[in-house]
Amino acid sequence: MNPKITIIPDLSDQDCLTVHPDVANHQSLSAEKKWFIRFGIQAIEIKLKTSSVLNENEVKLSVGIIDSLRIPLNCHFEIRREQNEILIGPYIGILITAKKSSLDERVQYLSNYLFDYDHIGGAFIAFSLEGINPLQYTMEGYIFNPDTKKWEAGIFSYPASVFKIIYLNKDWRNHFQTVFGNRYFNSYVFNKWEMYKWLSHEPQLDSHLPKTMIFHTPQDLETLLSLYNEIFVKPVSGSLGNRIYKVTKNGENGLKLEYHHSGVPHDMMFSNVYDLGAFLKSKFKGKKIILQQSLDLISNNGKKIDFRIVMVKNQSGNWEDMCLVAKYGQQGSIVTNMFAGGTAEIGEITLKKIFDISDEEVFRFRKEISRIAHEAVQCIEECGVHCGNLGIDIGIDTSRKVWIIEINNLNPTPLFALHINDKQLFYQIKRSNMLYAKRLAGFPEELS
Repeated sequence: MNPKITIIPDLSDQDCLTVHPDVANHQSLSAEKKWFIRFGIQAIEIKLKTSSVLNENEVKLSVGIIDSLRIPLNCHFEIRREQNEILIGPYIGILITAKKSSLDERVQYLSNYLFDYDHIGGAFIAFSLEGINPLQYTMEGYIFNPDTKKWEAGIFSYPASVFKIIYLNKDWRNHFQTVFGNRYFNSYVFNKWEMYKWLSHEPQLDSHLPKTMIFHTPQDLETLLSLYNEIFVKPVSGSLGNRIYKVTKNGENGLKLEYHHSGVPHDMMFSNVYDLGAFLKSKFKGKKIILQQSLDLISNNGKKIDFRIVMVKNQSGNWEDMCLVAKYGQQGSIVTNMFAGGTAEIGEITLKKIFDISDEEVFRFRKEISRIAHEAVQCIEECGVHCGNLGIDIGIDTSRKVWIIEINNLNPTPLFALHINDKQLFYQIKRSNMLYAKRLAGFPEELS
């Protein structure tokens, strides 16, 4: 890790950066060469000087450059050479909302990402889409003050990388791609059907996917129900277990529909797929729907169980399997979502309990689940989606087969760590998000 530096305003020299000779030597910076200094997406040509009067953790920078680049002086930066540029950073943006009116409230929750600021360093700004001025490359928002641990309002230049945790329409995606390229994540929010299409083209993953199809006509219901006695009906987009219906054959002609509303179970009977299809169309009001094979998932005391794997990229740019959490649904519920009354447990404990297997068998089973998860995220990225954190919902049936149910990619919550009473893991996940953003900002992990 590069040492943190303090920036001292230079009131005498113009367009000048002055560093200690040892820093210049370590970074291979020669005063005889032409240099640019970069902060965020902006760069300015400078003259480089050395001075042994400075400490190694100090640099002097002309006031005009500080003002032009809008460099905050109370942040703890690193400097790094990249070809003929000297980077000051990391400088990271966090896009957390579309409206400026909701930024004030939401920004307070971002401090969880910076509990380890002393290790991460740099400047962090939180902003909304409404706060962006794409013509001047500025953002109105808040910057984190590491001295006071508070977020302070201001107008800032574009950062070097962006951690995006909201939806973007196509026009905004084009803008961010033009400006930041692969230096922003999570670039695109894909839905359940897109995930299925991408993963089903990979033979090693297709066998781990429940059969899925788009619902257009009642004949689609008939087709899937001819293969499976029980199917699920889900929105193509959506989460938190909302609007999920289970359809079961009931005798030769009858169809039973089950769902939960406001935590209360409901069921209805239909005599044919046409009436059922009309009912479903009315509930989804023109939204795209998928039909999905039901799985004989493991359960405990009438509570269905599935699992969440939290996948996060680190500062080296590699995916890490952070944890496996078992999600228990309410007794009799068709969903296991934590926000629908479910409970959680460390995944390995659940595997051992349900299958009554040894610690060694749990270890091997866990490694196999992780292997499948890594193959899935690699496939997603090969389809052109730049992700930094994913939540993979895994099902395990009674014959121990592993299924990929869904991949959550709109900033999946790390609250699962708190549900299993692992506060350290909660902060570790958020810290990894910032370290990956730091890598994208031009400051990868230093090799020792």
